[in-house]
This record gives sequence, structure tokens and C-alpha cells, in this order.
Amino acid sequence: MNLHLLRIFATVVEHKSFSRAAEALEVSQPAVSKAVRELESQLDVVLLDRGGRSFQVSEPGRVLYEYAQGIFAMERAAVDAVQSFYAMERGTLTIGASTTIATYWLPPFVAEFSRDNPGVNVRLLSGNTQAVAQWLLDCAVDVALVEGPVVDERLESRVWRHEHMVIVAPQSTAAGDKTIAPSSLSGETWILREPGSGSREVVERELLRLAIEPSRTFEVGNNEAIVQSVAAGLGLGMVPRVCAADQLALGKVRALSLEGGELSRELYRLRLPRRPISQAALAFEAMIA
Repeated sequence: MNLHLLRIFATVVEHKSFSRAAEALEVSQPAVSKAVRELESQLDVVLLDRGGRSFQVSEPGRVLYEYAQGIFAMERAAVDAVQSFYAMERGTLTIGASTTIATYWLPPFVAEFSRDNPGVNVRLLSGNTQAVAQWLLDCAVDVALVEGPVVDERLESRVWRHEHMVIVAPQSTAAGDKTIAPSSLSGETWILREPGSGSREVVERELLRLAIEPSRTFEVGNNEAIVQSVAAGLGLGMVPRVCAADQLALGKVRALSLEGGELSRELYRLRLPRRPISQAALAFEAMIA
């Protein structure tokens, strides 16, 4: 199979358009169309069911696209393996991290690493835990740090650090500064992260453990939005203390003290077993250990 033709086909599927694929590949649209037809001819199968200016990916086409993703992930891993033999005089380090880690924990480490290794270009990508895990599986990142446990037999997960959590409430809440029973927070409105977020999984697990049953929930896209929503009086939220520090200091929200002590969660480092690790990735992981 011609991998060049396979790459063009995969790009068409990803962009859902021949013209957008041509722009991404910096070639002409007729060249893209010709490449897909040639691949179909080689395999003697219809990969795209065309209808006017649109198309649908056929069942054989979907199967081939899934294999293509694995092939190109292995290709990136092979490049990483070769480049890992060179010193860190130049190169790229791509870090994938859950939003809170990327926002609050990593900037000082990235700054220190960049000062020590000026020839290495550092890229920091942020997303929810599910997205970061997929980036690692696709070999799109060299280092992966997430906020929640990842259950995937293809990945190795190790605890990186522990992080304090806090329940924040509007400043006007009647709870005051007293230590309260978790059961008293049942029947309240709770603001949660979106599905796929490590923070969401941790909070849902803690609410279940504490037997807290929300009467209503709202979803927002990051922990900062949770704190701001709480400050506006929308409900309660459970977030990493570092995310609420500024609003707590300004008196916009208050932290509720629960019977049973402090809340915490674990942050994780993910690895893809058997994938060679570059010198830059090893150096960065050693720095943050």
C-alpha cells in the first residue's frame, strides 16, 4: 500500500472535504481526488461514497482510516525513537496536560526547562483528561499529565503529586466559618466540569463518598468558571484550592470546612509503554518529579 496515498485519504476523512484536505496538504484539489481514486483502484474497493459535492465514508473506508491512524502513530513513534539518540541542542518537546495542571502547575517548570535548554522548542497543549490521554495514544505529545485516573490498558499511569481540593460557596452562604456535616450540602445546586474531565470524575466520586446528593447541576468548561459561577451565586463547587485562591483572598467566595478533614485528589503522569522516550522528555519528567 502506498503510504503517501493513504495519508491523503486520511486527511480527506479528517477534514470531511477534498478542498480543505488540499489546503492542509498544500496541493491542488484535483491531485487529492486523483490520489484517493488511485488508492481505491489499488485496493479494488470504494472508500468514499460520492454524491455531488459531498461524500460519505464507506464501511471499508472507516476500517482503513482506523488502521491509518495506528500506522501514522507508529511513524511518529519511530521518529521519536531516532531523535532520542541526539543531545538536547535542538528539537521540540510537546507536553499535554489537563487544564488545571497546564494553567497552575507547569508554567514555572516550563520556564526553568526553557532557560536550561534554549535549543529545545517547548509546546504546551491543554485539554481535559480524556483528550490528553488520546494525544498520548496518537504520539502527539511527549509528556502527559492529567487530573484524574485513566483506565486504559494501553497506558501506564503513575501518581505525580497530590492536590488539595476545596468546596467553595457564595460569600452570602449561611454556613459561615463553622465546620459542617457533608449531608447538609445535599439538595443544593452544584456546578461541575464537563464529561471527560478528570476533575469531574474526582468530584462525582467525592460527592458519592460523602453521600451528597445535588438537587440540580450545571456544567462549565473549566475550574475557573466554576469559581466565578459560585461567586455569582449559582451554587456550590468543588475545585483545586489553587484555582480558588484569588477569589478566596478577595472575599468573592468562601471555603466550606467539612467534618472529616481536608479533601484531596491525585494528579497522574501517563506513559505509553514500549514507546521510546526522547532525551528532552526524560529531562523534563526528571525536573517535575
